[in-house]
Amino acid sequence: MLRLVFLCVVAFAALTVVSGQRQVEEVLKWQQVEFDVPASVLSAPDGYIPINNIPMSGVHYKNRVFVTVPRRRWGIPSTLNVVELEPPYPVTNPVLKPYPSFELNELRADLQPDANRLVTVYRPRVDRCDRLWFVDTGMMEIPGNFTVVQRPSIWSIDLKTNQPLSRYEIPQKDVETGYGLTSITLDVDPDDCSKVFVYISDLQTYRMVVYDHENQKSWRFLHNYFFLNPLEGDFNIQGIPFAWDDGIFSIALSNPDPMTKFRTAYFHALSSNSEFTVSTAVLRNETASKRGYHGDDFKLLGYRGAQSQSSIHGFHPETGVIFFALIQLNAVSCWDTRKPFAPQNMAIVYKNDRDIIYPNDLSIDQEGNVWFMSNSIIKLLYTQLSLEEFNFHIWRANIKEIIKGTVCDPTVPPNVDHGQRFGGEQNADRVTFVEYKDKYGPGGGPYGGWGSDDKRKPTGRRP
Repeated sequence: MLRLVFLCVVAFAALTVVSGQRQVEEVLKWQQVEFDVPASVLSAPDGYIPINNIPMSGVHYKNRVFVTVPRRRWGIPSTLNVVELEPPYPVTNPVLKPYPSFELNELRADLQPDANRLVTVYRPRVDRCDRLWFVDTGMMEIPGNFTVVQRPSIWSIDLKTNQPLSRYEIPQKDVETGYGLTSITLDVDPDDCSKVFVYISDLQTYRMVVYDHENQKSWRFLHNYFFLNPLEGDFNIQGIPFAWDDGIFSIALSNPDPMTKFRTAYFHALSSNSEFTVSTAVLRNETASKRGYHGDDFKLLGYRGAQSQSSIHGFHPETGVIFFALIQLNAVSCWDTRKPFAPQNMAIVYKNDRDIIYPNDLSIDQEGNVWFMSNSIIKLLYTQLSLEEFNFHIWRANIKEIIKGTVCDPTVPPNVDHGQRFGGEQNADRVTFVEYKDKYGPGGGPYGGWGSDDKRKPTGRRP
């Protein structure tokens, strides 16, 4: 493993840890998450099981951070929550408050569909118009007992009034279920808040769902570039080898083109080291989604480097820099979109082998900061998660400070003047996969862990 990591650093050329701890601030951290909900909920059977509550997002808006806990096990009182920020930092084990209310987050006892309740939320996003957007997958993702409670839906909430603004139920023609709809990207018109397109990655069926908010309609795209790279689906994190087949996982948008007003959508699969692009002119075209062949509308941008599989990435409008959460390297990297896409033109701005165990979310706020989160889900799925340790962390960094002097700094020239489309022989993308037996019982893997005695193999797992 040490040899592979060394090769990865070589592939990135001058890529080093340049941030220093002083430029990255840990804001929140938990050993386990607790909720501000009625005591009767916490004491009810399967009402609250601490080890089953794994946060999946840390999205900042003013003095609040929105933290989601998808219902992937029993014992999760609330899926969409908020933490009010109050220094000094880091805040340890802050209690999660259901957002905008517990009533919206509480499941019906009979698990029947209810358009006024949320089931499972993964990664919300905030737009420039003070709205929180997210997908409710409508699913209880219990291993061995996946339950479709209701159709998946796209929500928006007014962050000034804390009241829901809209709910759009995604039709079956676009997705069979909500399983795999774990990240969204917002395309808001610079002058009109009513004109919004939402792009949703479907990592399960390798598709992209497009939602036209103004006209209340949606469609989906299918493309080979949404699939995993079968040569890059093996992982080794914290010495734990495993294989995932997750497809398109994250979509990041550039600034609008001054002439066409459309943006470039950068996207990638989780199980891939490559990045691709497509114009939002294509994505916004429902007719184009029905084509059997897309010509060269979708393009291969290039190769990030060996072991550089990324969960979520985000674009900073002011600097034009994209940040990547690198799950195998326990790190966050950056790339200046004005420079050729090549590993040599990227830099690791923060790396933490102790605390960054699966960086599962990353976002850019309105104040020029990049926020990223780690949730240790690898330990929970394949070994054991200890509630005596700090397992969940949220950091932030000022973007201009963290990229200063790196190749991502717009004032710094590129290291190479050409892009790299594929990895070379020295990149050693493959890692040797060996069977890793799950441990049963509390903190064990998906075949009976998370405090469950159910040892049946689950029908799937998604980070």
